[in-house]
Amino acid sequence: MRGLICLVAVVCIASDARGAGRAEMMIGGLKGVDADAGVAAVSDQPVIVEFGVPLEARHARSKVLAWTALVDDVAKRSDVDRALLMAVIDVESGGDPFAVSSKGARGLMQLMPQTGAQQGAGDLFDPYQNVVAGTRLLDTLLATFGDVPLALAAYNAGEGAVRKFGGTVPPYAETQKYVRRVMERAVVYRR
Repeated sequence: MRGLICLVAVVCIASDARGAGRAEMMIGGLKGVDADAGVAAVSDQPVIVEFGVPLEARHARSKVLAWTALVDDVAKRSDVDRALLMAVIDVESGGDPFAVSSKGARGLMQLMPQTGAQQGAGDLFDPYQNVVAGTRLLDTLLATFGDVPLALAAYNAGEGAVRKFGGTVPPYAETQKYVRRVMERAVVYRR
């Protein structure tokens, strides 16, 4: 009995909101194909390779995807969109549970110690406590502002800043960039 591995490659051009295309290659195959019988014993899951995405972005995404099971669990219990949570983690810490910002925010969802404590987290470097506390905060902001971009702006700049500017995303370059990046990353995590 001879073994044969068949690979199938499909190249697609995907467009993002800005109209710039990027190529994706889906590689899939069959394991354990009996060439004489032409029957596949086990099917592989396809692997998607993205071209045009910087290596650092792919590496950061893989670090974030390592937290999928935790995020899925917390998202189900809180009814907060899992893709939004993944995007916040991506933009805030790049998936590093030990990240510390220059301002002192900590962990996956980059919470300040006082904010984390208010949301019930005693150890912001504990991924579970951090994601639960960050999700509670985000859920509260979503309920308060009723709008994802405004909730994200409040997560980044504080509720007071959103209120100060009449319930709009504050005109701070950092906050506007943050909201845009999280919204863009959420689209990626919905795939």
